Amino acid sequence: MALEVKNLSITIGKTDILSNQSVGIADGSKIGLIGRNGVGKTTFLKAILKKVDYSGEINFNGKAAYFSQHIALDKNKTAGEVLEESTKIHHQNNFEEEIKKLETLLADPIVYEDPERLNKLTEEYLYLQNKLAEHSKTTPTSKIKSIIALLEIKEDWLKQKIHSLSTGQRAIIALAQILSSDADLLLLDEPTNHLDFKRLNILQDYLKKFRGTVIIVTHDRYFLDQVCDSILKIENSQWTKYNGNYTAYVKTREMNYLAQQKAYELEQEYLANEKDKIARIGKSPQKVKQGKYREKLLERREVIEKPDLDKTRFEAIIEATPIHANIILELENLSIGYNKNKPLISNINYQLAVGERVILIGENGIGKSTLFKTIEGRIPPLSGKVKLHSQGKIGYVDQELKDLNNDSTLYEEIYSLLQDNYKTRQHLSLGGFLTNEEVNKPISKLSLGEKARLNLIKMLIEKPNLLLLDEPTNHMDLDAREILEKAFLDYKGTILAVSHDKYFIEKIAQRVIKVENNTIREIMVKRE
Repeated sequence: MALEVKNLSITIGKTDILSNQSVGIADGSKIGLIGRNGVGKTTFLKAILKKVDYSGEINFNGKAAYFSQHIALDKNKTAGEVLEESTKIHHQNNFEEEIKKLETLLADPIVYEDPERLNKLTEEYLYLQNKLAEHSKTTPTSKIKSIIALLEIKEDWLKQKIHSLSTGQRAIIALAQILSSDADLLLLDEPTNHLDFKRLNILQDYLKKFRGTVIIVTHDRYFLDQVCDSILKIENSQWTKYNGNYTAYVKTREMNYLAQQKAYELEQEYLANEKDKIARIGKSPQKVKQGKYREKLLERREVIEKPDLDKTRFEAIIEATPIHANIILELENLSIGYNKNKPLISNINYQLAVGERVILIGENGIGKSTLFKTIEGRIPPLSGKVKLHSQGKIGYVDQELKDLNNDSTLYEEIYSLLQDNYKTRQHLSLGGFLTNEEVNKPISKLSLGEKARLNLIKMLIEKPNLLLLDEPTNHMDLDAREILEKAFLDYKGTILAVSHDKYFIEKIAQRVIKVENNTIREIMVKRE
């Protein structure tokens, strides 16, 4: 077993994340870890690394490397300097302590009177010495070079400070650190967020060929289908393991649900019939006694619970301020970037019609987010014009979620804009935040998926009629993605979105614009 978990329980505050759960994961498995936002997926990965308190046992063989969805690279170092550093390797075995115990035993003359025991101790000692030597190794430079080449990390990226790289570029650098390690257990928390199609395909192929074990948290349905051979679903403080990829999981789960629903309906029908019989038994002492006996039999009967698919439940309704025009946005001879002598994208001439849904794609670091920031007014254009219709109202969703105040609660964040208790609770409920406990939770305690939903709620308050969505499905759980997809399809305004979620693009896009070679061009939308 690459990983063995026995009777694992994790509690954070008053919330039970996992309760007495066990699972075995075989060497070489590719596990997709899924569940609603805030259910405890990241917490479980941290428990494997002993970063959170838990009861029970977690044992794994070999070395583990962890990719965090919170990309925490030293922003003052260059990408090249970061890649020269070995990623932190985690292992459970305290080799030094075990070796010392064996050395003490081997120093005891009594051991030498038992040749068989001496041979076993000597073999174990040599094995642990070899293991210690392996764990002491740093990342081989040759492997770093091969991973840099594999991920097509450009030479000029390596010379730039981390803080000057795009979010996608930083994700690629962090990923390169993990893949260039000699870990045989990869714990990957949302590695597909921020990656362009090229790197998504590269990572997908790498993990499929990887001989070690992978546990991956991702809400990318296509990626789960291509990479995973098992799905581990966390819900209601428990988990269930399903064989097969994501599509197989959905089919199995649906079949199980229908079977449980049928069993529940039959049980309810049986109970209703029995209660009716008891009610009609009569009131003589003998009949009353018979009725009580039957009631006790019903009480002892094992309860069949009503099945629940454990879906994220909220209703996203996106309102748009009316606009009386054909064109809402026009980009005229627009050049964007941070250096007039080296624009990221040049000579953009583009019209966006009212009600259109357009997806912007392109490699990481090519200028997609910079274009959005320029349209929204956060960054001035290098040259040219951004013409927004006089009735146009922009709603901008930043992929880095920088527009949220982590020191506030959810309620405070929305109330500061609405100044009305009822409207505040109403807006929060649209994002699935219903209970007092949920709305009074500090933003700093939310999962990134929950933050993404809150960020969307905040943006929609002003009823924008032009949405600039920078990777809107990042961090969102699978159910939330489907809810948002429906809301965007029903939206009466205009959408310009950056996305590398194939399912999202297939559902939403009417037009697709690709950024490449410092310009933009429209590409055909493929419909299956």
